[in-house]
Amino acid sequence: MLSRPTTDQIILDCRHELLTAVDAAVSDPTVKITIQMLENVLRNVAERAAHEIAWMHEETDLMIGFADEVEATLGKSDELMTALSAYHAGRSDSLHLDDVSKTYGLAGECFSLAMEKAFAASHTALHLRSREILSIRLDHENKIKGEWAFVGRG
Repeated sequence: MLSRPTTDQIILDCRHELLTAVDAAVSDPTVKITIQMLENVLRNVAERAAHEIAWMHEETDLMIGFADEVEATLGKSDELMTALSAYHAGRSDSLHLDDVSKTYGLAGECFSLAMEKAFAASHTALHLRSREILSIRLDHENKIKGEWAFVGRG
């Protein structure tokens, strides 16, 4: 019985069993490589399961904040206004992954258009702010990847 039956813990327990029980019983090098590849995937999925919704919420807030800032600084544009309207009409406060992902996608479109507008205007402060947001996104991706390794290559 698991004392902490969260999705990430269940996945990590499966990973542990794979590494301790299955890997120890296998001698075939090809199967060993497959086990190592599965271990990588399970580790990455566990990290993602533990944080994905929180990260998407955080990034959504940053992306919409940036789009609003671009609009306030550089003025309204039809394309960005349309994207922001679509975001506000389609966003959800639900914590179900599909709903969070849809909201995140709508925010991503706003962010993309806002970046284009900031770059076209050669606005240094907005450009730097967009890079900060992209850096946060990259940091989250790197946490998911963890110590990703190309298995079976030496």
